[in-house]
Amino acid sequence: MASSSFFSFSRIPAYLSRTTLKRRFLSSRCSPFVRPPDVAQLAESARISLTANEIEEFGPKIKQVIDWFGQLQAVNLESIEPALRADTGGSDNTRADEPEIFGNREAMIAAVSSYSEPFIKVPKVLNKE
Repeated sequence: MASSSFFSFSRIPAYLSRTTLKRRFLSSRCSPFVRPPDVAQLAESARISLTANEIEEFGPKIKQVIDWFGQLQAVNLESIEPALRADTGGSDNTRADEPEIFGNREAMIAAVSSYSEPFIKVPKVLNKE
């Protein structure tokens, strides 16, 4: 089913009205499915320190990425069959699933603040209180 519009309303959840989505989409030029994040909050969740200038600089860049995902969501894939990976022309270029020795293991363990065999403990990122 070909569509001449930028995105198709057929995949939009029923609880969202077409008018609301059109208004949001046309006013922000951002994907109707993903709102641009609060850069300061995103950085805090990722435990990244950003200056005010960096927050201002990264906001439009993050919005561009989200806009790009909005364009990807608009692509009509109904004629494409699902696949786990791209066709490689019949060649199997996957490697065997065998354990390998990591040469820098001790240096990595020495660099972390909390290690409990065999896990590296990290602070919670979500559900912050």
